[in-house]
Amino acid sequence: MTVHPLGVGCRPIGGRGTGTGPSALRGELQDDDARDGLKRAVKRGAAVFDTADIYGLGHSQRLLGQALAHDRDQVCITTRVAHRGTAVHAYAPPHLRHQLEQTLDNLQTGYLDVVLLDADSFGPGDCFLNDTVITLHDLRARRLIRAVGLSLPTGPGVSDPAAGARLIRVLEAVEPDVLAARYNGLSAEPSIAGENLFAYAGRKQIPVLVCEPLARGLLTGKYCATPPFTPVDTSSGQHFSAERLAAVHDGLEPLRRHFGDDPAALARLALRFCLGKYDQAIALAGFSTSDQLEANYTLIDEPLSDDDFALVDDTYRRMRTRLTAIGTAGISVS
Repeated sequence: MTVHPLGVGCRPIGGRGTGTGPSALRGELQDDDARDGLKRAVKRGAAVFDTADIYGLGHSQRLLGQALAHDRDQVCITTRVAHRGTAVHAYAPPHLRHQLEQTLDNLQTGYLDVVLLDADSFGPGDCFLNDTVITLHDLRARRLIRAVGLSLPTGPGVSDPAAGARLIRVLEAVEPDVLAARYNGLSAEPSIAGENLFAYAGRKQIPVLVCEPLARGLLTGKYCATPPFTPVDTSSGQHFSAERLAAVHDGLEPLRRHFGDDPAALARLALRFCLGKYDQAIALAGFSTSDQLEANYTLIDEPLSDDDFALVDDTYRRMRTRLTAIGTAGISVS
């Protein structure tokens, strides 16, 4: 499929991983508003929707399936198996098959476009790696899934030579059709055994799903509009200290002066920054209201000029330097 470069992250419509049904642990986004937003996004050109069984313990998938029932052949659904239940491991073959069958039922669909595997989740010594690959190849032969993707690790240790060698072995075993990684202006560019991720993907000619391109709202000024700043605990369980929020607020000032302080304008810059890194990148952005989701598609149509991109790139670089100095680098992907 040739798809719109902006995809929809569907974690918010499921709530926290421990939430079920109408549980109070789910976010403030109401089901009717979520369905409305998803339908409006399709009309704006949205084609990639990312979900997982753990998001609200199936609620995200069920809601997504309802909203896209009449547009299934026009969209690409990516999903993950994270719920373990009583199985010895989430990727143990019987459980993996069961969870993917449950996902098909939740989504009310006959196939899955992309099943994403977590590169760090194949058990001790990667003991479930080979069985996982065999299971997915069988499901693919039966046309229950169309493609296999791999979510790359982030955080401390990814640059370790041993970790890089292991990741190469996993890539060779899985042979992914799609790669996914957490990346935004506040994080270092992800790599594979020392090679830039986007360069690697370009060599392989495969798309990259960019997760958390807005740094969980930090790059839109969502949590740090004006000083004085107080610590914030987000609905997804993330903690932002006052010092971190102050660093981000100050760092965004050059962009506010040039582009305005509207959060939507800052969101456009963050999304366009990620998309500008690779011509086959797809940025997955979540949403808290249907209006916000539709607005993302209105704004993203306008590309950045070379000069504007350079300004955004330099601003984010300075922010990363300051965050490193105060010991909070990579705050969006912890």
